[in-house]
Amino acid sequence: MRLRALRTVRDQKLDGIVMFADDSNMHSMELFDEIQNVKWFGALSVGILAHSGDTESSESLVSSKQKKEDEQNLPMPVQGPACNSSNKLIGWHTFNSLPHSGKKAIYIDDRAAVLPRKLEWAGFVLNSKMLWKDAEDKPEWVRDLDTLDGVGEDLESPLFLLKDPSMVEPLGSCGRQVLLWWLRVEARFDSKFPSRWIIDPPLEVTVPSKRTPWPDAPPELPSTENLAMRNQQQAAKHSSSTKTRSPRSKRRSSKRKHDPRTVVDSTQVFSRHNNEQN
Repeated sequence: MRLRALRTVRDQKLDGIVMFADDSNMHSMELFDEIQNVKWFGALSVGILAHSGDTESSESLVSSKQKKEDEQNLPMPVQGPACNSSNKLIGWHTFNSLPHSGKKAIYIDDRAAVLPRKLEWAGFVLNSKMLWKDAEDKPEWVRDLDTLDGVGEDLESPLFLLKDPSMVEPLGSCGRQVLLWWLRVEARFDSKFPSRWIIDPPLEVTVPSKRTPWPDAPPELPSTENLAMRNQQQAAKHSSSTKTRSPRSKRRSSKRKHDPRTVVDSTQVFSRHNNEQN
């Protein structure tokens, strides 16, 4: 889908800065000002919040106090450009997933950390003109999107768009500023907002916590056989109610039918009697 979107930017010659948004990202307001400084292709540092839930509380062998101290001293994992003292790009900071080997979550209900698999696309921005075929001063180190047809849609990162990855422009004080966060946002029972973060003003409560619309287990849908039997029973009840009528209702209906005839006969008799008297 990303590659198709980039082709749309190229074909329609959309002019501007292209950024990659994801539902697992939280952006700083300064990020939108910083990406305006990119000339062709830039990279930002992404802070990885891999421990937003209480993932291993039951398996921990240390005391709660020691665990809290370890979490406070734990360095924040960061993905992004690495620069030297001259602010030149020399490599990349990547997330070390070895401490979480065998403990990564696969399903939503897993009690484990959810980790990014590859370099986050949200950590890259680019000038849309580098995708155009006839753009002026287009760098030679940019790949043509048509050459990526054999790669497919599963690109590990936007670095595949470059012939020379060393031409990436480090943004955010050469990657020292974290202007973008990757965090787990799916609805899980152990998900928590990152510690020491404050929402000010607090968000309004739209659904009370005791009346959440998400049940613990999904309701079982009726099978086709049970649904057919239920329809047959309802049809049988309806037919039996229309066929069976009480004797009292029959008398009332027959009485209503005879009443008009009785009135007509009495009227005729009365009029005949008057004629005979005259």
